[in-house]
Amino acid sequence: MNRPHWFALVSTLALAATALVTTSATASTTTAPTPAAATPVSINGQLHVCGTKLCNQYDKPIQLRGMSTHGIQWYANCIKKASLDALATDWNADILRISMYVARGEDGYETDPRKFTDLVHGYIEEATKRGMYALVDWHQLTPGDPNVYTAKAKTFFAEIAERHKDKNNITYDIANEPNGVSWAKIKSYAEQVIPTIRAKDPDGVVFVGTHGWASLGVSDSRTEADVINNPVNASNIMYTFHFYAASHHDDYFNALSRAADKIPLFVTEFGTQNYEGEGANDFAYSQKYLDFLASKKIGWTNWNFSDDERSGAVFKEGTCAGNNFTGTSVLKQAGVWIRDRIRTPDDFPTDGTEPTDPTDPATTINVSTAAQLKTALTAAKPGDTIKLADGTYTGNFKTTVSGTSSAPIKLTGSSKAILTAGGGYGLHLNGASYWQVSGITVTGGQKGIMIDNATRVLIDGVTVHGLDMEGVHFRNSSTYGTIKNSKIYDTGNDGRGMGEGVYVGSAGGLDDKSDNVQILDNTIGPDVGGEAVDLKEGTKGGQVAGNSFDGRGLTGANYDDSWIDVKGNNYVIENNTGKNTTNNGFETHMQEDGWGCGTVFRNNKSDLTGATGAGRYAFNITNYDASTCKVTIDRSNTITGGKALANPGIPVT
Repeated sequence: MNRPHWFALVSTLALAATALVTTSATASTTTAPTPAAATPVSINGQLHVCGTKLCNQYDKPIQLRGMSTHGIQWYANCIKKASLDALATDWNADILRISMYVARGEDGYETDPRKFTDLVHGYIEEATKRGMYALVDWHQLTPGDPNVYTAKAKTFFAEIAERHKDKNNITYDIANEPNGVSWAKIKSYAEQVIPTIRAKDPDGVVFVGTHGWASLGVSDSRTEADVINNPVNASNIMYTFHFYAASHHDDYFNALSRAADKIPLFVTEFGTQNYEGEGANDFAYSQKYLDFLASKKIGWTNWNFSDDERSGAVFKEGTCAGNNFTGTSVLKQAGVWIRDRIRTPDDFPTDGTEPTDPTDPATTINVSTAAQLKTALTAAKPGDTIKLADGTYTGNFKTTVSGTSSAPIKLTGSSKAILTAGGGYGLHLNGASYWQVSGITVTGGQKGIMIDNATRVLIDGVTVHGLDMEGVHFRNSSTYGTIKNSKIYDTGNDGRGMGEGVYVGSAGGLDDKSDNVQILDNTIGPDVGGEAVDLKEGTKGGQVAGNSFDGRGLTGANYDDSWIDVKGNNYVIENNTGKNTTNNGFETHMQEDGWGCGTVFRNNKSDLTGATGAGRYAFNITNYDASTCKVTIDRSNTITGGKALANPGIPVT
């Protein structure tokens, strides 16, 4: 993207690379133990494009997350048994992008086609042994016109596809970053190369780089419309997008956003730094991108899995000379950040028959009494499904056992399966990660569903009502939780004004890091005795989207005079609708220095008819500072009634 892409290396490094390649070629053929537990490939199988999404063998949209190698001609010693084991089992990566530069001037494929083709064969085998998808990257960069390499690309991909056609984990990236060339010429190239792959492998997904260094044309002063209006004449393909968060802000993000529902996309490369892959990390804008990609199930691979001196390489310099690649002590700041985001993978949906550890087969536990439910919650193991019969289950129900990312524990029933508490918590997931709770009703307690110190808890399609305090609470650093398609109403009945619908984090301090919680497509209200959603200081990176809020019943106690109150950082609040409020629609506050910042409000519809408070703004932003605490109010937001879209002094962009 208007940059020399990692190849401005001195000749001494190029000479050293030869030794690294030779060393790694031997190491990469070492047999890794076959994982006993389910892997991304064993769960999802052969991938294909369905509509605008990447789908698994069950026709379910999924998001893959992983890493890109650096150029295998320079940093092959970073791709060996120990590092790949760490990527698969410590990072929990789904996909390895194998980055093979092409040009002779970049010490790439042209210098020795046989050597580089064999290296790629070896790395595909290593990814396969570890249950990861392999993305074969024809890393064309200079010159920018991929047609220069059409004949060579056909030769390379014909051999790769022939050798690996019977595998179900191979994907092909046929043009890394076309630049300075029209989309029409890129399309012509793709329509010549894709048939070569299809002749050998009719099933593998093919990725096509977009113009402007894979920016959907933005870096070449074009737009995504070029691709949308003139798509490649081929099936089972996706288009690629690259971004570097410190350099590529609104113009790039907006192009991605506009294209996401119109063409199938995959982010085959991104960094948290500038477009050179160096300099300071912009984690806030990176998280904005990743939140959006998660919401659209758009997969990604991060640049890069090496110990290069730049800030974009995840390992500290010198790490690849050894064999310790696990944990965070060997990682640069960007490495710690991206590892954390890869370690919480997509909740791969299946047809209900997903594999688990073959030595510990999953079971379905049918439950019809409170005593049976308490026993099942205590004894559950990864992959189990606890199925509740219709009826009333009286008591407080708690579990402390966890599922796994590939084998979550499920608690399911209809809305007529009712957990009724006489105080305390209706359902308490205490340190219980990887649970999926669906369909049931929880009522009658102090709080409905409490999630403490757990990751990847999914609450789906539940009903929560009739409570003294909050409906659903993600607390004590419960990360990557999701509540969706649920109904929450009639809370806060003890009269203290503490009946929020969904509560994320804890008040008073920054220790509770319940980050990256998603609140999606729920109906919250009426008669919720606090805000519909309260996002506390210390939490960050979540998304509130597609919800319907009814504020009828807001009391104004404890400042609960809006549907959403944001005190955390870097949230995306979009596509929500609200009605019936005593004062404002959405608010931000700074309860702790540096918090309540970075929120993006987009395409929300606020009906403030009947509001009687002093503000009556759709967005009451109390802590805006253009340099230190930016909050974005997009002009796509709308208001009915009330005084104004935003309080005075707050820009609408």
